[in-house]
Amino acid sequence: MGSPTRIIYPNPTQIEKNLYLCRNNCAMAYQPPYKITPKITNLVSQISEAVGSYAYAHEDLRLHRVNRIKTIKGTLAIEGNTLSTEQITAVLDGKLVVAPINEVQEVRNAIKAYELLDTLNPYKVDDLLKAHATMEAGLIDDAGRFRKGGAGVVAGEQIIHYAPDADRVPYLINDLFEWLANTDEHPLIASCVFHYEFEFIHPFADGNGRTGRLWQTLILSRWREIFKNLPIENIVYKHQQEYYRAIAVSGGVDGCTPFIEFILGVIAEVVSPQEQPILSTQERILRELQRSPQITRNELAQIIGVSPDGVKYHLQKLSKEGIIRRIGSTRSGEWEVIK
Repeated sequence: MGSPTRIIYPNPTQIEKNLYLCRNNCAMAYQPPYKITPKITNLVSQISEAVGSYAYAHEDLRLHRVNRIKTIKGTLAIEGNTLSTEQITAVLDGKLVVAPINEVQEVRNAIKAYELLDTLNPYKVDDLLKAHATMEAGLIDDAGRFRKGGAGVVAGEQIIHYAPDADRVPYLINDLFEWLANTDEHPLIASCVFHYEFEFIHPFADGNGRTGRLWQTLILSRWREIFKNLPIENIVYKHQQEYYRAIAVSGGVDGCTPFIEFILGVIAEVVSPQEQPILSTQERILRELQRSPQITRNELAQIIGVSPDGVKYHLQKLSKEGIIRRIGSTRSGEWEVIK
């Protein structure tokens, strides 16, 4: 199944009219249609239990960097970007990359957009526009502005979604954000509902997929900060065909239930023990130095499970590579992790 592209359509569909009929009744708060199935309940429980044990392994800043690269590669590859992990790493490091200019720009933009996660408010439409402007800078004329024309999504030759009329977009987005801010639903479920409804509305001329995935990460990161550094988008890319199929089959009598089940399954895969990284000796040392900058060589040896001489070797190597440095004396000083 190929990457989705925009299509133009002449009239709103009956589905769109039915799902958003509540816009005609100002007294009725918008409620996205979905059902909580036993599968959803079990996945929420499984993910919640796994997140606690997963967080400790991801306190290492170098792992954050690796996962951010995976995230950017995954979310852009879904949209057809062909840059490799090595090329994305080079762009992140400010190096020259020989690749299509627009694809390099997509990577640069995505890096900047994900760097905004700490500053964005998941309940503010203005922040959504800010994120989209960053994600699409230099790629489309309407970056940071809602679309003015009709749109939809195709995968290959199959039309999988017709979007609502452009003049409805600001109202539908406001309804969705109001629902998100006031729902009592578990953040795992709420983020999936938002993701689907956002893609259904398709508020922008381009970049809806990558912006929607960014926003789900933002919502989840406000529940558990570790989600900023989990490469969910990379696993979505791994199951790209199922991702579009989940969008296509959602919207019927069960609303976006199939999509919720799919995305929760992706998140469960990300936090499963099989996906948790096996840390190298140096990565484990760096993690401990970040946790306890004044830790001694003997204490490191006991925690890591290598000899003091082995710890000394790795500390010297990390220092030589400019990754760490010693501040102060051998006895009373501390370690600083530089990068």
